[in-house]
Amino acid sequence: MRSIPFFLFFFLSVSINAFSQSQANNWYFGNGAGLNFSTATPTVLTDGQLNTLEGCATISDDDGNLLFYTDGITVYAADHSIMQNGTNLFGNPSSTQSAIIIPQPNTPGIYYIFTVDTRTQPDEVSEGLNYSIVDFNSNPDGVVTTKNNKLLNFSSEKLSAVIKSCVTNSVWMVTFSSASGNENLLNTIYAYELSNTGLNTTPVKSQITVAVQDPRGNLKFSPDGSKLAIANAADGLFLADFDPNTGVVSSASRLVINGTNYASYGVEFSPNNRYLYVSSSNNEDSRLPPGNHFSTLLQYDTEATDISTSQIVLDEQSYYRGSLQLGPNAKIYRALSTAYQVGSNYLGVIENPNSAGLAANYNDKGINLGSGISYQGLPPFNQSLFNELDIIQNDLDSKKLDLCDGNNYTLGYEPVTGASYSWYKDDVLIAGETGYELEITQPTGVTLPYTETYEFRLDPNDGSCEKVGVAEVTYYAYPPKNPTILTQCEDAATADGFSIFNLTEAEEQLTGNDPDFTITYHETLNEAQLNLNILDPIGYKNTAPTQTLYARIENPAGCAVSVDVTLVVSSTVANSALLEDCDLDDTGFGEFDLSEANTQVLSGIIGSYTVNYYASEEAALLEDANLKLPTIYTNQTPYKETVYARVENNNSCFAISPVALVLIPRPDFSLEEEAIYCAVNFPELETYDPDYSNLDTSRTYIYKWLPEGQTTPYLETNLATTHTLRITDVVSGCFREESITILEKELAVIEHIEVTDATENNTATFTISGNGEYQLAIDNEFGPYQDDTTFYNLAPGFHRVYVRSKENCGIIEQEFSIIGFSKYFTPNGDGYHDYWQIQGISDLIQPNTVIRIFDRYGKLLKELNPLSEGWDGTYIGENLPSDDYWFRVLLEDGREFKSHFTLKR
Repeated sequence: MRSIPFFLFFFLSVSINAFSQSQANNWYFGNGAGLNFSTATPTVLTDGQLNTLEGCATISDDDGNLLFYTDGITVYAADHSIMQNGTNLFGNPSSTQSAIIIPQPNTPGIYYIFTVDTRTQPDEVSEGLNYSIVDFNSNPDGVVTTKNNKLLNFSSEKLSAVIKSCVTNSVWMVTFSSASGNENLLNTIYAYELSNTGLNTTPVKSQITVAVQDPRGNLKFSPDGSKLAIANAADGLFLADFDPNTGVVSSASRLVINGTNYASYGVEFSPNNRYLYVSSSNNEDSRLPPGNHFSTLLQYDTEATDISTSQIVLDEQSYYRGSLQLGPNAKIYRALSTAYQVGSNYLGVIENPNSAGLAANYNDKGINLGSGISYQGLPPFNQSLFNELDIIQNDLDSKKLDLCDGNNYTLGYEPVTGASYSWYKDDVLIAGETGYELEITQPTGVTLPYTETYEFRLDPNDGSCEKVGVAEVTYYAYPPKNPTILTQCEDAATADGFSIFNLTEAEEQLTGNDPDFTITYHETLNEAQLNLNILDPIGYKNTAPTQTLYARIENPAGCAVSVDVTLVVSSTVANSALLEDCDLDDTGFGEFDLSEANTQVLSGIIGSYTVNYYASEEAALLEDANLKLPTIYTNQTPYKETVYARVENNNSCFAISPVALVLIPRPDFSLEEEAIYCAVNFPELETYDPDYSNLDTSRTYIYKWLPEGQTTPYLETNLATTHTLRITDVVSGCFREESITILEKELAVIEHIEVTDATENNTATFTISGNGEYQLAIDNEFGPYQDDTTFYNLAPGFHRVYVRSKENCGIIEQEFSIIGFSKYFTPNGDGYHDYWQIQGISDLIQPNTVIRIFDRYGKLLKELNPLSEGWDGTYIGENLPSDDYWFRVLLEDGREFKSHFTLKR
């Protein structure tokens, strides 16, 4: 008597803890997505390393601490590093349920990873069903000690698990394959037993009356292990019975999916085992982009006479297929994506899966995954982890019960013939409570809210597992009753004692903004008590200058009180205000310090007031937080905008006043960046005029030029420097400064002329100095001018070069010569070509040049004066005949050249 009960209690505790629901506390899936269920609302995790389109698996310890996770190929440890030997497992991220992790029963530190491969291309080899073992005993960080042990050569993309025996804690791991285990039609369920002695590799095989080819889709047990749902995508949805004692599957039947989204993929059971949820799709080509895929979320009642006809559509929209998974919080989660490789940052949530039809309350995009991305997969678990009894039985929540101060409640479960029952409060056995119901009441002297946890244990006494139900009970205080006056300012447009109210502004006085209370507003006491005709609290228009509304204040347990809220319209006024500034950015937009208007608004008003600013009068009346303006505010309407100051005293509106924000344009003019002063004109003054075409001539301005201090609209100067003009509007004081840099430019200086002459192509190159930019022309002051300083094909003789300033500071000129000679001459007295002479020589240019003329036999005929008219074709007074004659020229600069010319008669 003394030892046996203790042993039994200890044994039952071990049995229950062996399958702690906390093992499912952490989920990693998709691309960097994750959830942690250790809090009331799941905490989003973004530290995971997975990037998987479908299959994944996660396991935690009995305290909910992450142990490891995998996509079926790579195993990641709790610190998100790759586990030792944790690569190249034979799973596949494109396999629906690529992996499932099961702790070895009664063997601390040993975990089995079952993996199933798939084939995504016709020529790929599928590795089938395998298992690997993770050991935390030999390495506290975990090590994969045994890897890729073959169980089946071929299997569908499905894995699930459920407890077999609460005595031995052994577990069934189940998959769907062909009768032979080789590639063929799928018609056989394989159940492998994992016990404290290891894995029995000889499965229990159940050939069912179906034969399908499509391997895609989930396999799921009901939490109590009595039912098995098999989704086969295009090949249909099946529901079967399962016997946990033997591992035998029977009574498989097809469930009809009505609608175009016929291909079942995700399946899951409600915590109470009654309702089956299915995520199906239109099975379009996976390569198609978003917009081509559609998905339906369905509910079936497995207790209905005709299960197929119990189908209820909970959601239908443009999603791709997705898995379903029951969570530790008794809610079912739906993987969302819009195409095979286009994921979503959200999960859908079935909030109340134990409820029939639309009362299941599907919440689309109920979980925001942050930077994580959901695709099609969610991690599967041993479904027995979720096998808990609903001892609350209120169709609202199977785990949490909220009660009001002083309330009583009866927890319980339906009686089971031959069963025995026990109750625990906060893990302590309640002596004498051995029935299937328990009356609970709030302890005396506790501070509310107060929470206690009750646990109910049902032992069927038939060899099957003990069943457990947990209820977290919280007692809440009744809401306070604080009648409230809400004072609003008068609507300036009507000034008739009516206005619009933001009723939520009363909540600080009603409840101190306690988030535990829900507040609604009603026009009559009866409506408040019955929670009818709820008013929109934002923008409520009073129906009398003084009016009483009723606030219904409800605590989380649903207990409510009704409180008077008196609406009063104040007709007091404050002052309008004006804030002006110069438009420094020339955009019409600028920053205003709105607090600088406080003095104007409150001028002459006695008392202590707060002032806040809003974008519109309505926003000020309603205290719209979205339109409340920061103290440093940039206007949204260029140049002139009106905002509104709300003046309050103790949270009561005193007045709404307009505040004009005005940006004054600065004087609009411009100056050239640079201008020229010609040095040749010094000391004459040059006048420089700004561009005043955009200047408002109706206003009066002050002009000031720096550095010389001139006060004229124009600048007269001979000073080459940067000059700044400030023009100030006399009335507004706004000014603009623009600067012009005056550059002094010089006339050109010809430093050198380099001539190549007495050739077929005579050239002249000029070296020019000066601080300006110059152009050159030959023999014509009016051009054409060129930038190139070299001229080509110049005729022999005298030329004049002109160098002009591009800045119009003047032209210089200089003569130069090109030495050359005529090829022939005709001394016939007609006045044309009567003489032959070297060209380009003058009394200033090489006057001492020596010229000698010879006949073809070398006889000297003439030594020619270079400054003379030239040779007339005679020798000793006699005309020489037509012929070629030779010459030799020795220039004064030392150059010498020889050639010949023709005398024609």
